Amino acid sequence: MAKPDVISADEMGHALGLLVHDLRNPAATISANVDFLQEVGVSDTDSVEALQDVKLAVGELRRGLDLLAWISRWFTGQIPLEAANGDVGVFIRRLEREETPAPVTVEIDDAGQLHAQGAQVAVEVVDLLLHNTRANAPDTTATVRVYEDNHRVVIEVQDSGEAIAPELRAKAFTLEGQKDLKGRLDGRYGRFVGLFAAAVVLDGVGGSIEADGEKGAAVFRIRLRQARPTRPPST
Repeated sequence: MAKPDVISADEMGHALGLLVHDLRNPAATISANVDFLQEVGVSDTDSVEALQDVKLAVGELRRGLDLLAWISRWFTGQIPLEAANGDVGVFIRRLEREETPAPVTVEIDDAGQLHAQGAQVAVEVVDLLLHNTRANAPDTTATVRVYEDNHRVVIEVQDSGEAIAPELRAKAFTLEGQKDLKGRLDGRYGRFVGLFAAAVVLDGVGGSIEADGEKGAAVFRIRLRQARPTRPPST
């Protein structure tokens, strides 16, 4: 069969959506069976460790399917992830109380106006970037800063890894750029085309992401549009 000359974004999105739907069922079946075997118990240490490895791998698979679902919806003109407006600082502070892919220190500039459109998306994207830290930084800890800059709410994720090379930064968050990131220490490729997925989900709420920094001090900078704080209804 001849390859098509051109595939529209809509066709690509629908095809990805079908793949995500079809792969979720076997992933859920594997996960359920691993949970069952862990519950009833297995007879030896090697089997316990093998089941734990399978559980971790299925968790990664399901995470990848979530990212592909975002990309699928973006290709078809939908909002990749519905997200509430709110105080970004409040959402990010939750990272201090939750298990994260990499340990974090959170710094919030409470003097700024930190209400933003789609603020809830910030947690999802930061989680994605912390997976990137875990995979690429020698010291898998990160600092997450939130502040206001030029009528935008900014979230910075900094770690000790190599920053994305300057010549790659313009295309690091595009689909076509992912192949150029792969295999380079200064490419910071994220599993499941993670940096492209980050750009896609931010685009859905009018936000953006950029790379900055230097060797040993890599920076990812998320920018969200400010939003007016919602007032509680009067009684």
